[in-house]
Amino acid sequence: MMGALLLALLAASPVPDAVPRRFAVVVGNNQGLGGDATLRYAERDARSVLTVLEEVGGVRREDSLLLLGADADTVRGELVRFEKRLQEQVRPGDQLFVYISSHAEGDALRFSGTRLPMREVTRFVEQAPVGVALLVVDACESGRAVRLKGLKPLPGILMSVEQPAIAGRVIITASAADEAAQESDALAGSVFTHHLIAALRGAADLSGDGRVTLSEAYSYSYARTVESSLLSRAGVQHPSFRVDLEGHGELILTSPAAATSLLTLAIDEPGDWTVSTLSGEPFLGHVRKGEGAATLALPAGGYILTTRQAHNALEARVQVPASGRAQLTRAQLVPRELVANERKGSAAGRWMLHLGPAVGLPLVSTFGTMVGGSGQLQYAWEEGVVNVTTAALGLKHGEHVAGDLQQNDFELRLGVGHLARDEYGIGFQLTAEFGGVLAWQWQPSTGSTRFGLHPYAGIAGGMWIPLGSTFRLTFLGNFGPAWVRKDSGSGLVWTYGGGVGIGVVR
Repeated sequence: MMGALLLALLAASPVPDAVPRRFAVVVGNNQGLGGDATLRYAERDARSVLTVLEEVGGVRREDSLLLLGADADTVRGELVRFEKRLQEQVRPGDQLFVYISSHAEGDALRFSGTRLPMREVTRFVEQAPVGVALLVVDACESGRAVRLKGLKPLPGILMSVEQPAIAGRVIITASAADEAAQESDALAGSVFTHHLIAALRGAADLSGDGRVTLSEAYSYSYARTVESSLLSRAGVQHPSFRVDLEGHGELILTSPAAATSLLTLAIDEPGDWTVSTLSGEPFLGHVRKGEGAATLALPAGGYILTTRQAHNALEARVQVPASGRAQLTRAQLVPRELVANERKGSAAGRWMLHLGPAVGLPLVSTFGTMVGGSGQLQYAWEEGVVNVTTAALGLKHGEHVAGDLQQNDFELRLGVGHLARDEYGIGFQLTAEFGGVLAWQWQPSTGSTRFGLHPYAGIAGGMWIPLGSTFRLTFLGNFGPAWVRKDSGSGLVWTYGGGVGIGVVR
């Protein structure tokens, strides 16, 4: 969608004798504030965007600034220095592209434990001494985080803006004001940025003329982002943009056919394709091809291309030359059986460990409250009603009210259940457990001892409060009956336990 817009200005140079010089500032940060989960792809996306700008967007390496993992003060200082450079070097009609991928809240970006107000970024874009400036923000709630004075929304998804002599400002966001911007392991990047890059490399060239126009890139990026997030638990993601441009003439964003290394899909039928490296790493992930041949601008190297049919998949390996064009024909495609793959990324599991003091109700009522410690190891994944397994160990000590009898309880409980997280990253879990309690009683005055093994079944709950990317403040508790043998017979005894501690998540 707006991907279109963004390189619009970067790739368009309609006047041969006055080609605009293009500058770029690209920022990526995987770390937010203490309670934010670490992003997987923000910094990688930033590198990929700059690569595309250099390969097909007309940005020279010396005219770009790449900031990865920088805090707010560092970014602020670099923007001041870059603005001074623009004031010294910019000519009328030159263009600026600013891309940011990070954590965000409504009015601020989150960089490595610090906040950078969005107004500072928008002020930089607004005051830059260039003819055209674009700001692209791939972050949650970015739709309300980025607003420039005087910008007006462009209506419709299939609109066309024609202007070679362009002047103005454009702002593009990966999500609407109240939406989450999402990452995908299947795409190896954020959903929006992935489709934007694919569009600019040629996936949006539905006309097959070797060029990507504004309307083509806009339609492709918007539609594919919505489609990719349609079944996401985070909700559907709607990219949005505001624009204030003036000029006339057709706007070409990129010309993939003019790249030094190309891959042409010489297959007429439309379809969805995956483009991966020979090692299996997603490069363009999912690409939608329309009717007729399609050309992609790809770095030189080997690739695996796969498309799915009704009952099988077709796959081919191609080598893209450093200078020239590789071509994939139907004859090169080899049938492959469909296989069931486990989902990666958010569906991948994580280990969680709790350690801390604990208290519990004694199995024999004549003992006082049992005091000791507990540890719990659990493995959690994202998908399914049942998405966590637990193994808990505990040791508690108590004394008889008469004072001459003591008891230690050794607990082992195994459980399965559900772990959910709220918008602040706090985890809430509920599990069903079974296990046993080994009770060891001894009488100090006589030295006599006895043991008893008591089966247990019950439920457990817990809360994991983030203290950073790795540590959590944990509250765990359990409740249920144990089958206890006494001098007077056997029976069910209701017991409970609980504790507070520190958790580690990996």
